[in-house]
Amino acid sequence: MQLGIFGKYLTLWVAICIVAGLALGELWPSFSNTLSRFTISQVSIPVAILVWFMIYPMMARIDFTSIADVRKRPRGLALTLVINWLVKPFTMFVVTWFFLKIVFAPWIDGDLGDAYLAGAILLGAAPCTAMVFVWSYLTKGNAAYTLVQVTVNDLIMLFAYAPIVIL
Repeated sequence: MQLGIFGKYLTLWVAICIVAGLALGELWPSFSNTLSRFTISQVSIPVAILVWFMIYPMMARIDFTSIADVRKRPRGLALTLVINWLVKPFTMFVVTWFFLKIVFAPWIDGDLGDAYLAGAILLGAAPCTAMVFVWSYLTKGNAAYTLVQVTVNDLIMLFAYAPIVIL
């Protein structure tokens, strides 16, 4: 399999974007405040547009008639649901607690550690759905199967996110 220039130098592109973002923040500190004015119901319009541009090319290649075939292979979907909702949130808590409360406890005061732990819990409880399309595309995965996985996880997130975070 031949990688294109994007795939071959993906690490470089990510590094360039990180450096560009840091430079933009240094050179134009009010840039994030300017962007934050473009929101609807606390949703950033620039971010929504960029995520759409990231996902649309993969969505355009989906044969929507093949979505019904996902029922023939439910194990992958079941595994994804178990890992995303029963394993990952609690693993994130345990790993973060270990590092913040034991390994780095001498350097991070209790209140700050608690705030970081709360942030890690919020992050760990939410499955990353947008990047799933990207990774599936880059690995030549089944786009229809990926769409079903993302859709089911998003629907579960509507009901399960808050109770898991409260735990």
